[in-house]
Amino acid sequence: MSLFTQLLQHLQRKPCLVTQNTVHTLFSFISIASNLRDDMILTQPSTISSSIPPCILSPVFRIFLAAACSLSEDEVSSSWELFKDIIWEGGLSNINSKEVWEEYGRRRGFAQHLLYPPTHVCTNAACNRSKKGLLLKKAEQRSVVLMTLAEGPCQAKSVHLYCEACKTDYRHNYRVVAGERFYYDEQPQNVQVADHVILELSVVELFKTAMDVSWTSATNCARLYNFSLSGGKEAPMGYPIKFELTQEHVWDAFVITSLLDDCKCRKKTLPVPHTGAQRDRFTAATVARNRRIRLYGFEESRLHLCCRCTHFYENEEGHETQKVSVIVIDGVTVGHPCCAMKNCYIPLEKNHHRFCPTHSTYEKECSILGCKSPVVQGSCTCSDPNHSRIEECYILRGQSRFQLQDWLARARIAHLDDAVARDVDISELGDQVNMEEEYEFDEDGGRVLPATNGKSAPAGSSSDPDQRPRSRRHKVKAMFGCRRTHNEQLMVAPCGLIIARQTFFGAEGVASVVDFIKMVYDNAHAVCPDHIFFDNNCTLANMVKNDPFFDNIGLSVDVFHFNCKHSETDTFCQENCNPAAFPELIGDNGKAWRFNSSVAEQTNGWFGGYHSICQEMLVHKYNFFLDELILRRNRRTLEKLERDGQRPRVWKRIP
Repeated sequence: MSLFTQLLQHLQRKPCLVTQNTVHTLFSFISIASNLRDDMILTQPSTISSSIPPCILSPVFRIFLAAACSLSEDEVSSSWELFKDIIWEGGLSNINSKEVWEEYGRRRGFAQHLLYPPTHVCTNAACNRSKKGLLLKKAEQRSVVLMTLAEGPCQAKSVHLYCEACKTDYRHNYRVVAGERFYYDEQPQNVQVADHVILELSVVELFKTAMDVSWTSATNCARLYNFSLSGGKEAPMGYPIKFELTQEHVWDAFVITSLLDDCKCRKKTLPVPHTGAQRDRFTAATVARNRRIRLYGFEESRLHLCCRCTHFYENEEGHETQKVSVIVIDGVTVGHPCCAMKNCYIPLEKNHHRFCPTHSTYEKECSILGCKSPVVQGSCTCSDPNHSRIEECYILRGQSRFQLQDWLARARIAHLDDAVARDVDISELGDQVNMEEEYEFDEDGGRVLPATNGKSAPAGSSSDPDQRPRSRRHKVKAMFGCRRTHNEQLMVAPCGLIIARQTFFGAEGVASVVDFIKMVYDNAHAVCPDHIFFDNNCTLANMVKNDPFFDNIGLSVDVFHFNCKHSETDTFCQENCNPAAFPELIGDNGKAWRFNSSVAEQTNGWFGGYHSICQEMLVHKYNFFLDELILRRNRRTLEKLERDGQRPRVWKRIP
């Protein structure tokens, strides 16, 4: 007898169950009770067969089902009496609706996953159709693949509804008006990342968490899904879309959801172009957010205080009368390609370009620094044979075994961008540091050797200058590739919250650190810290000793650097930057120090893990990616501070 027939017969025996309760309630009862089958067997006597349902439910099951299904205990007993045989046979769990949809729905234009716009009426208040309350009836259906967390890739249908009156095209995540997309303020649980690829938000959140806590690249997120979460599923024969996720899909999902979160916080709508290439679609929006963060910083972080980064002194009445707060600044070697022209901040158009558009004419000049001669076609140097030999040495050095070993050693420091090996042409390999290199030219023998600085020289040469034959040599510098930014400076509170980030294009100059501090705190709303830890504060303090901005700010060196890297004979450093000279930094109850001055070093350990992931990113993508990861880390830090009772909050704004 079919399940449907059984249900009808049972309901005919007690029609009051239908009149007093909804069909949804009865189906919920059958479904929930079916999941309790094994628990019910445990309460039965050992002599009773497990294939026979109990005639009467024990009180614990009766009370639970009454609460779960909004029924009285008498109704639970009556429902159990009617449906116990159906429940014991598996209830509704043996209905495989997925196979039904795939077998019968697809060829008739139906799908288990139908992705409609959130509205069936036009939301344009000025539209005549909207004023009349007419439903949208012009529809277009497309086959898509929905990447889910629980079921892997699934066949789905995306339905577009079109308003013929105002020419608005309503889609699952956005509406299209006059060639521009406007994303809905309230988003569904899926996000479209390509014309025929849609991801569940739970999948996107998994990827973003993996990037955040385990330095997983977009490439490896895609591989994780394809190798594991997809369950090995492949698209059915004839289905027009592959069941395969790419790194572009992962990256677009990262960008779209991050932009939507940002717009939601600001109560704004996200507009992007509907036409053009997908890779360029969100560039303007990401640049706008990058510019806003550079201008205002991580606003909530800058105004943050908690018990771990701010200490309040109380008077005899218990009122807070004075505070001492601390920040720590340190740099980490993470960077992106930039223009080979020194001190140029204009972004590159492509990551393999040497110069930005403004300085692109220098591409035609010889790569030997100081030489302005035009390059020979197909070469990076001019017709000077000595310069050609330097380029040959550069190419040989890139192909030589010792250089590959050097790259391997550096690669082991950071996490891999792609966990799967692939064949790479030697021309694709590039150095990880600034491409300004020094070479020694042997005028007598005509040989060119890279200046070693203690590293191995190419095969066939000696790395020890004393072992080389005495000859006339002079050093030449060359720039065969683009530069890379020098480091990222992080400003961190002792509680671990990242307050600000700044890219340093040149070295970790003290003057640049001074500008960084003022950029963050020299404004009307800022609450300046009372102490700033920086490993070169002795130089910084000497530089700003006449600057009134720093009059009430202590500039000390963190304990580790002060003990290990600062000379005892440096009188200025010992008198002005010794943390022991500031009693407010000394801890209570036998604790050595009140604040964690090594927090920036610890944070750099996390931040430096993104070196290999973002080393080839162009500046806009680079900044967006790192800013989003900092925002996510800060949210996790605030949640932990709240759990630990550290009372995270923000300073009140000064009107």
